Amino acid sequence: MMIRGLIFDMDGVLLDTERIYFSCWQKSAAELGYTLKPEYALAVRSCCQHYAESYLKRMLGEEFDYLAVRDRRRELVSQYIAEHGITQKPGIAKLVQYCENNGIRVAVATATSKELAEERLAMAGLSDVFSVIVGGDQVERGKPAPDIYLTAAQALGLPAEACAAVEDSPNGIAAAFAAGCTPIMVPDLTAPEDCFQPLLLGVAADLEQVIPILQAVSE
Repeated sequence: MMIRGLIFDMDGVLLDTERIYFSCWQKSAAELGYTLKPEYALAVRSCCQHYAESYLKRMLGEEFDYLAVRDRRRELVSQYIAEHGITQKPGIAKLVQYCENNGIRVAVATATSKELAEERLAMAGLSDVFSVIVGGDQVERGKPAPDIYLTAAQALGLPAEACAAVEDSPNGIAAAFAAGCTPIMVPDLTAPEDCFQPLLLGVAADLEQVIPILQAVSE
C-alpha cells in the first residue's frame, strides 16, 4: 500500500528533548536515593506508566517509588525547559513540505499529554505544522502498545497500513509496527538494534533524509 500518512513521535524526533528526559530521570532517581543505570533510563523512552513502572521495579526492586521519581523528573524537565527552551530537530520543514507536495497527511503521536505536547511544539516554533496531535492521555494503553498509532491514523482518516511512523526508540517502533504502520527510524540517543532492523522501512540520519526513503517506496 502506498504511504499516505506520516506519523511522528515527538520527543527525540521532532524535539531535541530525549537527552533532557534521560538526564532528569537519573537526577530525580538520585535525589530520592536510587541509582538508575543509563540503560534503564533509555529502556523506558516513550513508555507509558504501566510499562515503565513494571520494568523499573523489575530492575530496581518492588520498593522503587516510580511515581515519586517520575513526578520529580517531570519537575526537573519543566525547570530545564523553562530556563533553556526547546530546540526542534533538523529537517522538519523540508520533510513536512515534501509531504504537503505529495499529498501525505501528517500527525504527531506522543506519550506526552496532548496539552503539554501542544505547548512544547509551540515553544519550538511548530504550533502550526501539525493539525493532528494525539497524546498519551488520549489512549487507554500507551507505547509500546499500538493504540496511539491506531488513533492517530484514524484521526488522519487512513488505515494504519497506509501510514509510516517516524520513531527514535525501540518502544515507539514496536508500537508503530504492532499498529500496522511502517516504521522509519531516525536515531537519537541510541542506534537501531539488530532485532528491529527487519521491521523498518529505513533508517535516516535526520528528518530530511526520510524523504529519499519515502521517494523509494513511491516509485
